[in-house]
Amino acid sequence: MKKTWIIVSIISVLIIGIFLYLKFRKSADFEPLIKAKLQQLVKDGSNGLYVLNLDKIEVDVIDSKVKVHNAELLIDSARLKVLIAQGTSPVDVYKISVSDIDIDGFNVDDLLNKKDMNLNIINIKNPVVEIFHPVNKSDTIKKDTSSLYSKIQKSIGRFQLNMLAVSNMQFIYHNISGKEKTTNFNNVSMKFKNIEIDSLTQFDTTRFLYAKEALIQFGGYTARTADSLYFIKTDSLTLNAARKTLNVTGLYFTPRYSKQDFSKQLKFYKDRYDIKFNTASFKNIDWYNLFLGESFNATQAELNDGTMEVYADKNIPPSGKSKMGNYPHQMLMKLTFPVNVDTILVKNFKLTYTELNPKTEKTGSIIFDDIQGVITNVTNIKENIAANKIMKVAATSKLMSAGNLSATFMFDLTKTKTGDFTLDGDLGAMDGTVLNKATKPLGLFEVNSLSIKKLKLHIKANNDNAHSAVFFVYDDLKITALKPDDGKLKHRGFLSFVANTFILNKSNTGNEAENKYVFYKRDPDRSFFSLIWKSILKGITNTAS
Repeated sequence: MKKTWIIVSIISVLIIGIFLYLKFRKSADFEPLIKAKLQQLVKDGSNGLYVLNLDKIEVDVIDSKVKVHNAELLIDSARLKVLIAQGTSPVDVYKISVSDIDIDGFNVDDLLNKKDMNLNIINIKNPVVEIFHPVNKSDTIKKDTSSLYSKIQKSIGRFQLNMLAVSNMQFIYHNISGKEKTTNFNNVSMKFKNIEIDSLTQFDTTRFLYAKEALIQFGGYTARTADSLYFIKTDSLTLNAARKTLNVTGLYFTPRYSKQDFSKQLKFYKDRYDIKFNTASFKNIDWYNLFLGESFNATQAELNDGTMEVYADKNIPPSGKSKMGNYPHQMLMKLTFPVNVDTILVKNFKLTYTELNPKTEKTGSIIFDDIQGVITNVTNIKENIAANKIMKVAATSKLMSAGNLSATFMFDLTKTKTGDFTLDGDLGAMDGTVLNKATKPLGLFEVNSLSIKKLKLHIKANNDNAHSAVFFVYDDLKITALKPDDGKLKHRGFLSFVANTFILNKSNTGNEAENKYVFYKRDPDRSFFSLIWKSILKGITNTAS
């Protein structure tokens, strides 16, 4: 019995000793071996392009935990030159530094003896990731089609990780083609779930970097436009890389200056735009090339709960330069990168056009609210245009919150040099007095009464002119002419009497209602919307006078 207790005591002491040794010695015996193994994996997986430096590794065998401090993934510049010369280098290279990596579920024996590795969680804190693009500009790059698994299978068997979590990442993109441009994203977080690297998943197209689910969240992003007049901003972006979806909260194209200060920045007249969307989403998006600024490809985009205000200060002199070539489809073709979006959905959008009249020093506005629209075949790719040459914009809205308005634009993508497009519009019954928000300060007349029954139009236009058919039915038209006087608008009684008595037709609801065919010669320094408005206005005035 005594011998039994002695044996039990000896075994207990040995177990406690082994436990204490493994608990407190930690990485002293394993660190060099693990470092060498990990460095070899990186070298094999990158064809010798990258070098892994590790400051310190702490291994807790008892709790199956590992801590890595100050890790760096560096580029072997000598090896990069060799790969470029061979035409086998990647287009982009990466430089990564990490302050802390925590690994849970680590089995030292798995790593050192080349067995399958199964980990629970890897937490990476405060990494800095830099992408340099493009490193190799050659058109003869031999694309490496081999998978990561095929490169590392000699060093490691099957690899499985339940969760990879990255917090507070700084992402820096260096576009080094021509004049270098740097883009920064801060406070980026990532969660990759169900990562498996083996002979089967190496060809699984439903995974992203071998992960079944890959969520990447970006904090607020701000960039300044080339003319320094606007900011492009987002509150947050969430990318599901495996599903190729991108969700944006708070999307803005906003001026740097107030309306008054914006005008002071201009030598010549420019419209001021202020665009906001509460949310935006994209499906089947090529997000990587989008972030690189090299292309924009998606099957569907959805823009929700947005506003757009266009402000025109007519006190600023025009530049005298032609605005030819600035129609929507012409601007699309001028982009320096490929664009292809099958469908863009616009939901609950409000458009306001506000103009400051120098004669009255007052502003007038035309408002289109509750806009619901669909834009299809948004592309500047020749092969796609050959298959479908029409970019279509179809929308419904409320004009001045009163009349139901529908409009359909058809832009011919094969005739962007001449700017060919058509517009079909239909406005339902509405009280015309709501137009006074625009007519009084801008047109210097007040609509005392007007019952609009119907307005239908068809416009066929190009760079130079527009041929229009306008069908306008109305009743009970009466106006008051106005004039600016000491900051106020005063009635012009005699002119109002002449207009209502001898010039204007009070009604055309009878048999006299007919299409008015009008021709409008475009003023080259006027905009796309000016051409449309002037064509409609000419048809209306021809009907009413």
